[in-house]
Amino acid sequence: MELDKSKRRLMWTILVIALVQMPMLALMPAINLIQTVAFPERSLAEVQTAVSMTNLFAPITAIIAATFINRGKLTKKTAIIIGLCLLTLTGAASTVLNTAFWHLIFLSIMLGASVGFFLTNAFGVMFDNFDDAAREVVSGYQTSAINLGGILFSLAGGALATIYWYGGYLVLLTGLPVAILAAVVIPKYKSPALRSGRGAFKSITALDPGVFYYAGAASLFMTMYGVCGGNISTHLSELGNSATAGVATAIQMGGGVVAGIFFGRISARLKDMIMALACLAISVGFVIIALFPTTLIMIYVGVFISGMSLSMMLPRSVFRVSTLVDETTSATAAVIASSISPGLGMFLSPIIFTNLTVALGGESTVFRFFFVAGVALVFGAVLTVVTIRRQKRALRSPDAA
Repeated sequence: MELDKSKRRLMWTILVIALVQMPMLALMPAINLIQTVAFPERSLAEVQTAVSMTNLFAPITAIIAATFINRGKLTKKTAIIIGLCLLTLTGAASTVLNTAFWHLIFLSIMLGASVGFFLTNAFGVMFDNFDDAAREVVSGYQTSAINLGGILFSLAGGALATIYWYGGYLVLLTGLPVAILAAVVIPKYKSPALRSGRGAFKSITALDPGVFYYAGAASLFMTMYGVCGGNISTHLSELGNSATAGVATAIQMGGGVVAGIFFGRISARLKDMIMALACLAISVGFVIIALFPTTLIMIYVGVFISGMSLSMMLPRSVFRVSTLVDETTSATAAVIASSISPGLGMFLSPIIFTNLTVALGGESTVFRFFFVAGVALVFGAVLTVVTIRRQKRALRSPDAA
């Protein structure tokens, strides 16, 4: 992949922004601590849902930002800087707002607003400034950077949570230097949708149906993937503290880094079948976690394998969406593919799986991991069948792919 100097600088800036694109991972190691120490009167599902409200508000904010961008009131560069500044403010606010349950909800809303502004538009900048071949490679690197940032956030958040339950929020202060870098490097340009005379809602009607297929697959996948982050600290409560859970989450992200490095080559060879492989990885990982609940090393193996799945599913869905849009629809598509679909999936994860498995098998996290492993396997089989059918249709009509 040959890039000129300005494009290479932009690529590295996008990768640096990617390091802070999973801020919730700084909080996940403290879930059990928040539930048992900070707010013992609240159930695990309530705490998980409060924390995951970030994933509900991020898409809402992303839609608002996209609307302003498409109307020429905001540029993607400005939106990214606003989001990164909000990330920093969330970390600062946690030092004061940490004594009531509504504080936890408020911090999640602030974090959601932050992510909604900068995450989708970082993808949008990539959509607008790189061609298809470069996107496939950069999207893999970007996912590796996201996971590498997740490792750092998990380790730092887990360690700080042993001192303060809200310690993970302090890691978000790293958003400030990233905002400064974005302000210097990212080009400032008006929305192509604005130049073409299209608004945000017209862009939605103009989207290829495939955008919604890949976004839907990513959303369903994230409901399963989110089970690990939301339950690993509780699963490990007898084996260690929040720092131990932080290591587990970091190892999960490590799996994502490894898979992301090789994503470009694997994706080019397997194409959409890599999404079914992602479901197999999450299923195998969760089975190992459930089979060895008292063996730390095997739990780490399980979270590593399940972590690889993220760098198979999300970059493939985002890359395929990027090939189905043009400049006039890229902002809207970026919101759907990188914010609405994964955010909705992560938000619904505890609501669906924690409550469902509690009803079916009690509070056991072992049962929860087994159950979701089975769901992932079924979903992977469905994706396999659909992918084969789509490939056959594409052979008959290239435009149907």
